[in-house]
Amino acid sequence: MTFLAFILATGLYFTLGPGGPLHSDRWFHALRRRVDAIEPEFWLGFVLMVVVPCAALALVYAILDELFGGAAMLLVGTAALFFSFGRADYHQLIERFLARCNVGDFEGGALTLEEGGAEIESDDPASFGRAAARTFLYEGFQRWFSPAFYFLLLGPFAAVAYRLIQLGADDRRVPVGSLRHLVDWLPSRLLLLTFAVVGNFEATRAVIAEGALDPEIETDELLMRGVECSGVVPSVSIEGQMSPSDQVSQVQELLKRALVVWLVIVSIVVILAG
Repeated sequence: MTFLAFILATGLYFTLGPGGPLHSDRWFHALRRRVDAIEPEFWLGFVLMVVVPCAALALVYAILDELFGGAAMLLVGTAALFFSFGRADYHQLIERFLARCNVGDFEGGALTLEEGGAEIESDDPASFGRAAARTFLYEGFQRWFSPAFYFLLLGPFAAVAYRLIQLGADDRRVPVGSLRHLVDWLPSRLLLLTFAVVGNFEATRAVIAEGALDPEIETDELLMRGVECSGVVPSVSIEGQMSPSDQVSQVQELLKRALVVWLVIVSIVVILAG
């Protein structure tokens, strides 16, 4: 039932896109305001904003399990995983960004990124392209790969906890967001290994050897180094550098290939385990 819930939630997400009742976070923002008001210590903030909602979901699951047996995992697991997927309309953002940058409108590309929550200066095309690619890379990573990883490894409650940590990452008063680097660590390294499989293995292996165990490196920077070594998309030069469109297209293509690899591996593991 877990695998069926995974396939169903993934299929719905890539068919229908984000949105709907399961992606309405008004309840979380209301909870965060209440938690902010009491100025909790770190672990109390974590319990109130992450553990308590997951415990409530576990209670719902226990009730449904008594009523429907194994079908409860299909019901709760599908809903929990869909909830755990990212909120942004990722493909639409990329299409709009590429449409602007392909005609040299880097300022328009920056405005597109700003709508997605990232503020990047567009004065220098080379640095702008890399920063935009990093933004889209991390968005793609936390959008599907991490929730899927935690769902398959630890179950629906772990996937929900990951999304709750992501939702609270921008809150400086309740430091739940400081856990994001920790929970990103393992899935990001697995995704980096996937880049090595679908791209230039030797070059990406060097990135893994140098940065995989570095606790200080940011997740998006580590993954970006893997993308740059992959050699998936040939560069179009802007003063010796890849164009912003090429850098973002490289991220998009590499994430597509990684998605296929993950789906194939998960399917094979389930078949062998069955």
